[in-house]
Amino acid sequence: MRRDHPRRLLSRAGVALAALLFAFLPSATHADSRAPVHGDSRPDAPDQGRPREAFDRLLVSAARQTADYEKARARTDRLRNRVNRLRSETKEAEARARTLAPDAGTASPTDPDPDLDGGTDGLPTGDLGADFPTGLPVDVPTGLPTAVPTAAPTAVPTTASTTASTTASTTASTTAPGVAADARALRAELGQAVTRLHAAERRRTGIRRRLWRELAAAQPGLARPAADCAPGRRSRSPHPARSGWVAPTSDYWLSAGYAAPGGHWRHRHTGQDFAVPRGTPVHAVGPGTVVLVSCGDGFGNQVVLRHRDGYFTQYAHLSRIDVRPGQRVAAGQYLAASGATGNATGPHLHFEVRVTPYLGSAVPPLPWLRRHGVRL
Repeated sequence: MRRDHPRRLLSRAGVALAALLFAFLPSATHADSRAPVHGDSRPDAPDQGRPREAFDRLLVSAARQTADYEKARARTDRLRNRVNRLRSETKEAEARARTLAPDAGTASPTDPDPDLDGGTDGLPTGDLGADFPTGLPVDVPTGLPTAVPTAAPTAVPTTASTTASTTASTTASTTAPGVAADARALRAELGQAVTRLHAAERRRTGIRRRLWRELAAAQPGLARPAADCAPGRRSRSPHPARSGWVAPTSDYWLSAGYAAPGGHWRHRHTGQDFAVPRGTPVHAVGPGTVVLVSCGDGFGNQVVLRHRDGYFTQYAHLSRIDVRPGQRVAAGQYLAASGATGNATGPHLHFEVRVTPYLGSAVPPLPWLRRHGVRL
């Protein structure tokens, strides 16, 4: 039997080891500009003197408050829709009552009734209050009116009186006294609905006020842009103007989503990433005002807009910025170009929707865009 030479055995052993390493070690690949490795790391605590653990606890608390705010907003929207429906029904019922019997005792069209005639129930439609010294707007309402529409002294019809018989109910709803009673009942129901709407709106604004102040205290340098943050040319509104809200960029595919887990983020991903090549145009999703243009932190070059519904949108990791703080922008207006500045593993757009302009108050961006008619 032929015996192999020791050198030959060593050579064969080396080949086998190389094959084993090649099989189990990942091979190096050339990253494509649209590769699915686009992520952004959560920036460190903005105040370096603040312990990291305390800042992390603040972010967890802020996430809970933001979720509470979204629930309160949804309840407020439902109540506002109910008030608007009751307002319309009350006006129609009172008009019918005046037609059948002008002296039936219903409210006169000239009676002062801001909740029926004003159309806003005395509630703020946006954000009220003074600005922060840094220039960021603060949502601190000065107060809500306590007055609600009052019903006429006539008692609301009871269940027994309104359901005595089908014939009696039909007759009551077509006679002058019956129509007047229906109108008074609707006005009383409207008053109760407005009272509940006022309470829900106070709770919503209270949650936001506390959240805003806590995050502002922890991130005092947010509105102080870096000295070397020099934006490019000033963009202009698109022609023709867009009639509705739009996606923040084009020719994209969605990569890391909201609340995605992973090692790139300290807790969770706070926005939606759009995988796009470097230099892809970034647009305002809706009309708003530029409240922040900054560079140098974990988000790199970023722009934050404030919209009419009180929410803020953030566009981060930009390679170029072409808007200025205080500039009003239209839906679809060019803001910047995508890039990979800050803590990013590749070119992409990080898009975030916030209750405040501060880190820690993000909400799911895709449902928010859908509420504005944008489906990605």
